Amino acid sequence: MRYTDLHRNIQIRIITDFFTDLTQKSIIPFMAIYLSLQIGAGWAGLLLTINIIGSMLVGLWAGYWSDRIGRKKWMVIAQILQVFALFWLAAANSPWLNSVPLTCWMFFLSSLSSGITVPIANAMIVDVSSESERHYVYGLQYWTTNAAITIGALMGGLLFESFRFILFSIVWVESLVTLVILIFYIHETMDRRHASLSHRITRTAPKNIFYTYIDVLKDKRFMIFLTATVLAVSLEFQLDKYIAVRLKNEFSAQLLHWDITGLQMFSLIMAINTVLVVLIAIPFTKWMVRFPSRKVMTVGMCLYTAGFAFLGFSNWTLLLIICTIILTLGELMYNPVRQVLLAGMIPDANRAAYMAVDGMSYNVAALLGSLGLTLGAFLPSYGMAVLYALLGIASLFFFRQTLTLQSPVTPTHHDPVACADAS
Repeated sequence: MRYTDLHRNIQIRIITDFFTDLTQKSIIPFMAIYLSLQIGAGWAGLLLTINIIGSMLVGLWAGYWSDRIGRKKWMVIAQILQVFALFWLAAANSPWLNSVPLTCWMFFLSSLSSGITVPIANAMIVDVSSESERHYVYGLQYWTTNAAITIGALMGGLLFESFRFILFSIVWVESLVTLVILIFYIHETMDRRHASLSHRITRTAPKNIFYTYIDVLKDKRFMIFLTATVLAVSLEFQLDKYIAVRLKNEFSAQLLHWDITGLQMFSLIMAINTVLVVLIAIPFTKWMVRFPSRKVMTVGMCLYTAGFAFLGFSNWTLLLIICTIILTLGELMYNPVRQVLLAGMIPDANRAAYMAVDGMSYNVAALLGSLGLTLGAFLPSYGMAVLYALLGIASLFFFRQTLTLQSPVTPTHHDPVACADAS
């Protein structure tokens, strides 16, 4: 399989998602600093929390309706909102206008747009991909996301503080091009038979958004999967919270006769993780599809968990570097399997609704990441390492439970599939 063999919608989504991630990663990490300076840390935290909650709620709402009236309409609407928000973000930080309130409002609108887009775009990929393609698709998407994070962080770091107008103008142009592509090149992917069924169910036994998501939460297998996802992703959120703070406070060493601080060590860890993903994600995923999903998930989660456990307490430079490589390889193994597993378990008629709930798992994991920082103030570092190990073991247990509960219509991937070619 090659990139050119994929459905055209997937080819386009891979490209447009790269630019969407680039936009988000060049703005969002730096907005907290900007808002703290402009309106104070307390108000900045409140505004960021409102953005997260608003994005979650609008994602649930959009997921419900996209399963009933189509994917493309909502994606175009969301992208129009994004273009509008980024235009006024640029204007509010231009040489002719400097408006903090307008910046806050447009940042909020941009967050709402992203909340609409993500579950629908994920559902669209499932609509037009086969199980054998998804390992490659999600591996490629994971690679483009990390590449976007790297480039976006560089753009934001270079331009956000002194050249915000230029930065917002660049991402506005990217967003406008994405809108044009969505309008003229993306096709509707929702199966009209499922849409008609949803309408008939709605007419015969009224089901509003609330009851739709109650049904999602009653799906035992999906909720076990969601629990596993929250536990696994919460480890990732420890990296820039407790682990970063611990290294800052505890770490100091020499590397090749250079004195390095804890923050420099943390930056090195992040760089190794990102560069490794960008360099090997595609060939590594191509190799991993040869093995059964259960084994890949088990080995991947063990490596991922071990890496974070040692990062939780070690101050030995070489061990920290080795553990970063180990956890990155583990992440490259378990994450595509997780995505394929999710795509195979959700019912056709409510794909975007399920994707919206899955998206909430990252917000819950982010909260657990913050809680880890609080616990770290009371627990010794080896105690946090034990906690990380328990989280990883629990996550693996629930993932394996999900594979055990595999539905008859969606068999677990045990057989090798054709290798993917990134060309």
